[in-house]
Amino acid sequence: MKNLKFSSQFGLIINENKTKYMKCTKKETHLDRLKVENMQSHQVSSFSYLGIVVNGNNTLKKRLEKELLRRIKYTTQIKLFLRGI
Repeated sequence: MKNLKFSSQFGLIINENKTKYMKCTKKETHLDRLKVENMQSHQVSSFSYLGIVVNGNNTLKKRLEKELLRRIKYTTQIKLFLRGI
């Protein structure tokens, strides 16, 4: 592909062992491999990014909202504790 050859001119190298991809759909899918030139990438159903699990069925928003509410509650408890000191 032109993109792989073009990016390598600028020192961008794709690590075949670390490269994964994820389909985002509400439909059930089976795990496949993606082949670009001589490189194969494995499909994953979820991955962790900055401590948050991202999955392909678009439920990230719900998890983020839950985590945000948990952190707000924790921050409020710390503020109340510090006021009492």
